[in-house]
Amino acid sequence: MPLLHCCARWILTCAGLLGLLALPSAAGRAQQPRAAALDTTAFTDRVEQVLAAVDDEAQTAQAAERVAELVDQPLNVNRASAAALTQVPGLSGTVARRLVQRRRADGPFEQWAELRALPGLAPGTLRAVRPMLHLGDAPAELFPSLRTLTANLSGRVTQRYARDLDLGRGHRTGRFAGGPARMTTRLRLRHERRLELALTLDKDPGEALRWAPGSGTYGFDHVVGSVTVRDLGPVRTAIVGDFAAQLGHGVALWQGLRFGGGRNPVSPVLQPGRGVVPYRSASESNFFRGAAATVGLPADLSLTAFVSRRRRDATIDSSAAVSGPLPVRTLSAGGLHRTATERARKGTFGETTMGGAVEWRAGPVHVGAAGYHATFNRPLRPGTRPSRRDRVSGRQTSMVSLYATAAWSAYSLFGEVARAPTGAYGGLAGALIERPRAAAVVLGRWYPPALAGLYGNAFSAGSRPQNEQGFYLGTRVQVAERWTVRASFDQFRAPWLRFNVPRPTTGWDGRAVLEYAPRPWLSSYLQVRAQGREEATERPGPAGRPLEAVQEERRTSLRWHTEYRFSDALTTRTRVEWSRHTTPAATAHGVLLSQGLRWTPVSALHVDVGLSFFDTDGFAARIYAYERDLRYSFSVPVFFDEGRRSYVMAQYAPWAALTVAVKYGITTYARPRTIGSGLNALHGTSRRALRAQVQWRF
Repeated sequence: MPLLHCCARWILTCAGLLGLLALPSAAGRAQQPRAAALDTTAFTDRVEQVLAAVDDEAQTAQAAERVAELVDQPLNVNRASAAALTQVPGLSGTVARRLVQRRRADGPFEQWAELRALPGLAPGTLRAVRPMLHLGDAPAELFPSLRTLTANLSGRVTQRYARDLDLGRGHRTGRFAGGPARMTTRLRLRHERRLELALTLDKDPGEALRWAPGSGTYGFDHVVGSVTVRDLGPVRTAIVGDFAAQLGHGVALWQGLRFGGGRNPVSPVLQPGRGVVPYRSASESNFFRGAAATVGLPADLSLTAFVSRRRRDATIDSSAAVSGPLPVRTLSAGGLHRTATERARKGTFGETTMGGAVEWRAGPVHVGAAGYHATFNRPLRPGTRPSRRDRVSGRQTSMVSLYATAAWSAYSLFGEVARAPTGAYGGLAGALIERPRAAAVVLGRWYPPALAGLYGNAFSAGSRPQNEQGFYLGTRVQVAERWTVRASFDQFRAPWLRFNVPRPTTGWDGRAVLEYAPRPWLSSYLQVRAQGREEATERPGPAGRPLEAVQEERRTSLRWHTEYRFSDALTTRTRVEWSRHTTPAATAHGVLLSQGLRWTPVSALHVDVGLSFFDTDGFAARIYAYERDLRYSFSVPVFFDEGRRSYVMAQYAPWAALTVAVKYGITTYARPRTIGSGLNALHGTSRRALRAQVQWRF
């Protein structure tokens, strides 16, 4: 049996690696591992919890970048707002508010032990989030001198090189204009938190380095940058350049990432907006370009305003018979410009957007109103398909919303109502209770089909807050000192047609997790997840012609995951996962066996090794599994068919200012097959990739 062979190879390989890597640290194994440092098993587990809730590849990259940025530039516990603290994965809104209230009442925190006394902040959570926080001083002078500014200026330059060693059809046939490498350069200068200059340059595989200002190409295909000033008198934040706006609860306006439930089904549901923030991501969509500011006003008021003018990729309908500019059929968010066709879409759609928000905060009550108005250089015409009936169309659009949050002790109420230009109203409302040993959240949402917007990103089962009704319940209970149960259930419905689905559909998603953490160096969890959703299919019709239909698809998975830190030098991660996908016509199964190791022979060197065996009945029973990757780029590959995945990564910091990292990975299939699709397709049994990164701090 292939599966038995996989198990045997997996066990033998893991035993060999454990024996090899554990020997240098035999002396250290007799000692109890030190408390969690910067790079710990607990922190790795926290990252995976975050990424497990993200299904979109671009948003996964943004989540990785956010976490890595927090590690590189930790938040000052004595200065950060409650909204900023909730961006730390693992810190709930209730804990963040309690921290700010304690700081205002008793002054700044001087020792980490003071944080342990906060109700609701578990010791394990504090260990996990410590790399993303620090205990800093109170704000300095309002206008620092030039000498002070330059003396405290810090910077970071990161250069990354990545490429697939096995080239797809686009590279082999010369269809792509550029080479197979992806190159990313990041520059960041900071004076404390008050002044920041950021620049990101990115070239995707297949793109050429060229200078074409008319299409927004300046050497690298993707260039974003910003200058940010914070805490300058009444000016809380001012940004010139590229930025994102996150206001309210995301029904009307929320650009960038929203963390979903994942293994933490309670805290991520209530995420207060951060206002306007600089945009530094290599993702090429969903941001503004212009100027933005948030200003504090008397009477506990604040005002946020922004103006943006940028060009986006779009597909133009060249067949339209119009006298003015040709209309746009679809907006593209992929960001790839490798072929002449892809380059023709770049920057063809211009949008000018103005908007902002007014907010009032008084103790536990937070009320705000937000909105935007956007105009386009050419009309949007999404097409005549019934599923596109309610998409944004024409030469302009807008949206306004009212939102509020009220918190008393462990209880919170929140909600947002938005209005679209069509006159449709939609929104969400929920309630949250958080206590040290238990928490629960309920949330209802109503997003009518006519609630059409460009920038909404609220809690939903789909990609946007539109054409969805649903009810969500999440809970966390610490049943014993070392045992925690987490569970969630989401029931949702699409009252109108989705893409390629001929009628309204329903779906549900349930998850239960049992966590066991008897020691700081040992943690384990068992997860059961079941999903059901109605999806499109085809059935035989008259004269052999296929008819569009709907069928229920169910997906079930069972996962066991454990992490064990033998010593400060050796940490292991073991995972076993089984999946099943069923339809009325077929059933598919899959299994994954995975082993990861981190070896740290000296503090300056980290070596990560991963080995996975998988066997599934095709793509339907696919399994996703997190693996370590270069900083700013965590990886969640998908496994299907039969094969194995292995990788090795080394990170070396010879000096505090310099870090060098290299990763090599290979996925090998049991039988020759076509790997990838379209211009990325290649035929064979393996796919290899190499990544390298150099980071210099000054």
